[in-house]
Amino acid sequence: LFPPGLARFIATRDQTCATPYCDAPIRHNDHVLAWASGGRTTAGNSSAKCADCNYSKEAPGWSAASVAGHRHTTLTTTPTGHTYRSQSPPLPGDTS
Repeated sequence: LFPPGLARFIATRDQTCATPYCDAPIRHNDHVLAWASGGRTTAGNSSAKCADCNYSKEAPGWSAASVAGHRHTTLTTTPTGHTYRSQSPPLPGDTS
C-alpha cells in the first residue's frame, strides 16, 4: 500500500496508466519491483496503472524496471521479449 500523500503524488506525476501503450485512467498504484521481491514503497519504485495492466503484468514472462533519469521512466518487457519505455509527462514549464 502507498501512503495517501505518495499515492496523490504518483497520480499527479503519471496522469494516466504508465503502461507504454495504454492511456486508461489510473486505478492502482503499483511497485515496479514488487514489494515481495524487496521493492521499496517509494516514488522511484512506483507506477500508476489501470486495473487491467496491473493484473496482466503479474502473468508469467512480464517484467519491469525503473530507469534513472530526469523524468520517471519505466522499462516494461513482455513475454515475447519486446521492451517498451514509458515516461511520466513533463512538469509544467519543463522544456527538456
